[in-house]
Amino acid sequence: MTATQIIYPLIFVFAIYFIYTNIKNNLKYKKENLMPLFYFNQDDKTRHLISTLVIIFVIVLTGFLLIGTISTNTFTMETFFTMVLLPMLMVFLYLPLTKKTMVSNLGIHKRGTLIRWDEIKSVNYLKPNEKNQIMAKIIYNFAGRETSINLTFNKEDSQLEAFKEAVKEYRSIKKKEKKSGK
Repeated sequence: MTATQIIYPLIFVFAIYFIYTNIKNNLKYKKENLMPLFYFNQDDKTRHLISTLVIIFVIVLTGFLLIGTISTNTFTMETFFTMVLLPMLMVFLYLPLTKKTMVSNLGIHKRGTLIRWDEIKSVNYLKPNEKNQIMAKIIYNFAGRETSINLTFNKEDSQLEAFKEAVKEYRSIKKKEKKSGK
């Protein structure tokens, strides 16, 4: 038994698991009446670009490998698994990373993760940096410990004001619901 016979099935299982949990979470959010408020234009531009380039690279590489394998008549089920099925699963894993950060009535959706309004402990707005960008540092509870993410805004961006208003409105609603036991 070679290492590829062990590693590829493990990667396949992990990819299927993450795709399954992502689909399950999306269905759960739809049942909770997810309403997008707005999407950020500036946040995570570099990560979105890199994720898109990785997806394109995987698809192009898969095409070249498939054409080469078919032309040499060495196409087997194992090559199908390693050259077609596994790269397609990787593309599905990268799709949530290409989406823009969204603010909804449920919370903040960043990189396929939902940070619910009631999990947010604080939002700190840092001073503008040399590029005239303001970072909003969001501290929230995740798996029993404090974690933080940063959202980037231009100093004069209207989305910054919209974000501040959404944070005030939805965090206060969630706090009232928590206190009243709803």
